[in-house]
Amino acid sequence: MTQVTRQSRKDELWHELQRVRQAAEAQRAVLEGEATRLRDENERLQDRARFVEELSERVRAANEKLEILTSLTKELASFDVDGVLAVSVQRIPYLVGARFASVYVLDPVREELHLKHHTHGREIDRVVELEANPNSLMARAVRGRKVLCIDDLGSWQPQAGPTPERPHQERYQTSSCIVAPLIAAGEVQGVLNLADRFDNRPFDEGQLALIRQARDLVAVSLRNARLFDEVQRAARTCSLTGLMNHQAFVDSLEAEARRAERYDKPLALLVCNMRGIRLLNANHGHQAGDAVLLQAAHVLRHNTRDVDIAGRIGGSEFGLILPELDRPGAVVLAERLGRLLTGTRFMIGSDTCMVPATLGLGVYRRGMTGPDLLREALEAVDRGRGQDLLVGLRDD
Repeated sequence: MTQVTRQSRKDELWHELQRVRQAAEAQRAVLEGEATRLRDENERLQDRARFVEELSERVRAANEKLEILTSLTKELASFDVDGVLAVSVQRIPYLVGARFASVYVLDPVREELHLKHHTHGREIDRVVELEANPNSLMARAVRGRKVLCIDDLGSWQPQAGPTPERPHQERYQTSSCIVAPLIAAGEVQGVLNLADRFDNRPFDEGQLALIRQARDLVAVSLRNARLFDEVQRAARTCSLTGLMNHQAFVDSLEAEARRAERYDKPLALLVCNMRGIRLLNANHGHQAGDAVLLQAAHVLRHNTRDVDIAGRIGGSEFGLILPELDRPGAVVLAERLGRLLTGTRFMIGSDTCMVPATLGLGVYRRGMTGPDLLREALEAVDRGRGQDLLVGLRDD
């Protein structure tokens, strides 16, 4: 470094200027390097911030889906079939952002899928016959027992068979859908359908894990609810005739009596005794008596109104609750049923026989209970024993 004074020569000044310039250039290079390093560091921090934000978003989304699954698990812990299916179409679409959902229940005997709930906002097919529609997506899902995740139906090619059919495709915004068979204990319970994501993107394989978890929950809940219904029905049903058993009938009669009292509505009760069943059992065996009772139950079930409640209340006795039917109307119905029953030739193997019927009528009056009404009808039947058709019908 040269000391510069007024007496310095030009060459000394030049050298000093060069040195200062070189020092400035070196300092600028150092500063630019530091600035570059800081910019790189800032970019790395921004990348990390974006990663953390994306990760946080994924965590939030995962937590939301976990909450939905947890809520779904709690809500599906029910023995209400309709409630289980309603919850499934309300909750599951949120797991994959689906706009539309529908759930069908399988009738394995008729090989039909019956619509139970949907969120389409318009009418969709209420019954799908699997045999008549073998190429439908739901029929394929039921037969294959696998979830179908279709990104584009137009280009989707199944492993076997012709191009699948999707009814009313023009009504959907996208050609992507999920068709999930509901399988529990190795049996198909129904089918869950999801369509049209809110962002209009196709469904993808990454969403299948959630859908499988959800559909398994629904399938098990649906099966449990069905089994519960079967147990409940068996506990309230006569195994021979399929009608209500005695206790279920008495409970229904009491409920109808309370309703008649509350709303001041008419109510009648008809009791039918198939006389001669004991003699038939003694001469031809209990199978003969059972055959007659089964056919008599069929006559009662198919010759009454939908609101009427039929039950087997004794060995050879049937009861028929007639809501909102007064005495004249009940008498007309009783006379018609009496003629049908006494005029029926009951089949016993290859033979036929006629079995007399005695009918008794009870009519509700204010303050009566269900047992009161049943007692009145049974007393009318007792008064008519030994007669061939109707008694207690026109008695006041």
